[in-house]
Order: sequence, then C-alpha cells, then structure tokens
Amino acid sequence: MKVAIIASPYVPVPPPKYGGAEKVIYYLIKGLQEAGHEPILVGPANSTVDCEIIPTVKSSLFYPRDRRRLPAFNQKIRKIERDTKRILKDLRSEVDIIHSHKFDLKDFADFPHVITLHNPIVLKQTKLENNLGLQYYIERRHLNYVAISKNQQQSFPGLNYLGMVYNGEDPGDFPVIKKPDNYVVFVGRFDREKYPHLAIQLAINYGIKIKLAGKIDFKGNDYFKDEVRPLLRHPLVEYLGEVRPKEAAKLLRHAKANLHPTGFREPFGLTVMEAAYSGTPTLAVRRGAMPEIINDGHTGVLVEDFVEGYHKLDQVFNLDREFVAKWSRHHFNYKNMTHGYIKAYKKAIKVAK
Repeated sequence: MKVAIIASPYVPVPPPKYGGAEKVIYYLIKGLQEAGHEPILVGPANSTVDCEIIPTVKSSLFYPRDRRRLPAFNQKIRKIERDTKRILKDLRSEVDIIHSHKFDLKDFADFPHVITLHNPIVLKQTKLENNLGLQYYIERRHLNYVAISKNQQQSFPGLNYLGMVYNGEDPGDFPVIKKPDNYVVFVGRFDREKYPHLAIQLAINYGIKIKLAGKIDFKGNDYFKDEVRPLLRHPLVEYLGEVRPKEAAKLLRHAKANLHPTGFREPFGLTVMEAAYSGTPTLAVRRGAMPEIINDGHTGVLVEDFVEGYHKLDQVFNLDREFVAKWSRHHFNYKNMTHGYIKAYKKAIKVAK
C-alpha cells in the first residue's frame, strides 16, 4: 500500500525534543517500510524521516509560550491547513489511503482514510485548547478512527472505530538498566494536565532527588510560574528544561522510578512505556490508560493520588526491572503497532469500495 501520513505542522518527524505523536509517526513509517509498504510523509519540510516528504511548511511552528502570540500563530496554522488540503486532493490519485494525525479529514470522507486519536476528547473546545471538543467529533462521527487505548475509546464509544492500536517504539533503542541511580524522574509537559509539582512534592517529602525535563507552552506558562518554579530552589530538585529524546531516555532508564501524577484522562503515556523498556517502573495515578500500560504491582504501581503514592514508593523501587522491561517490550512495540494500523488500513479501503 501507498500511505499518505499527515503530521501536524508543529513538530518535525522525528521530534528533536518534545513530540509524542511525531515519535509514533516516525516508528510507524519505519514499520510500514519493513512490512513492504510505501509511506509518504505530508508534514514539515525539516522532518528527517527516511521516506518521501511532501512539505506543508518549510519549518515546523511550535506553540508559542506567550498567549499574546496566539492570534498570529493561529493565522499561520489556518494557511497551512488550507495548503495541506490542496496537497491531499492532488495526492488522492497516487495513494491508497490517507492516515491523519490531528488533521481534519471531513472533506475526504469518501476516500479511504484513518484518523488516529492522539488527544483526549473534551466537552467544550476553547480558543486556547489543544484538544478537540465533543461537538467536533459529533459532527465527524462518520469518519474512520483508531483509538490508542481502550480507555480512550470508552470516552466516545459512538465513533466509527476501525480498531484500537497501542502506541509503540523500538525497544532496541532503550537499553535495559538493572542497577539504577538514586533518583526519581518526571519527563513531560509542565501544565495542569500533567501535574509535575506533585511529583516534586512527593520526592521532597520522601527525601530523594528528582530530575525533571519537559516543555512549557502557553497552556502551562502560568502554572509553571505559580506551582513549579517555587519548588525548584530545593536542593533535591534538578530542573533540566526541554531535552532531546536521547537525553530524556537516558534520564528515564537510570532512574529508580518514573513519577506520573497525571491529572486528566490520558489516552496513553509514551514516557511510561519508554521508562519500562529500560526496566524503570512507574508510580502513576490510576487515570486514563494507565491501567492498560502498567501491569499493576509488576511493572509499576497505580494509586489514587500521590499521598498514597508516598507510602507505595518503596514497593515501586523493589519491582523486578528485568520483568518490567520484558513485559512492556512484548506488549508495546512498533511492530505490533504497525500490524494494527495495516489491519485498519485494509478495513478502510474495503469500506470505501
């Protein structure tokens, strides 16, 4: 099959720093090529993935940190979306299917297509909201979707799902560490969905060093100033800012535990998977897809909140890191992910005939 894969204009593929969906796209392209298919990336020209790239923008445009810059930013994004639509109309005669990652395919309903739901579905979308609202999906419920967890699928069971496909990367890129260093880690966005300040407070109360890395944009800027920055003065806290994927992977694999105090219905959690690839267990709040990607009591520990987590941290430290790595590598990898998407592609093509 010849597959047009649409990436957002915000981050190149693969991502130089933060970019969950872009990691997934990178490994999906790798898997499709290994399976004998021909992916084409429709996305930022500064992507470096090894396949044909049809540019939608010369250089990726990440979300601004300052809300005052949003109107100008959104105007650029609207132009890119119009250009992308023109590209896809021309591509229809050359490809077998279109696979969208966050691009609206309402005008391509009659052509074989699949849309991956990377983000949670919220009740009402606002101008400052990255996630799409309920009404958006009600109007597009006839399109073809793939969920990235069972929990995400349950949030809107009435969509036209062609399958549920867990995210995956190449476990071979993540060495297993049997003897970690004496610190815990948080890697992710600094905002009120991810709640990193709770990870810091837990580490301080427990008396263990914590290393933090991640990005800040307009959604998290005020939160970072109010909740996180005052805690960075503590001698047990090491803030590293936004780091490259290899640096983030190194932080995760050498940690005694990954802390994941998620505050929303998280549809997956790549850092939980990446940590586990290297044997690092995760302490996580039992929300969203966490019970699906963490084998509770074996690859991590699920808790109601991080007050309970304080009392369970020793249990996390004592988990068998070799089992953590073996279990996660078996259940979540790019080959499984690719196989799931190929099945969804075949269904979409069959339905469109």
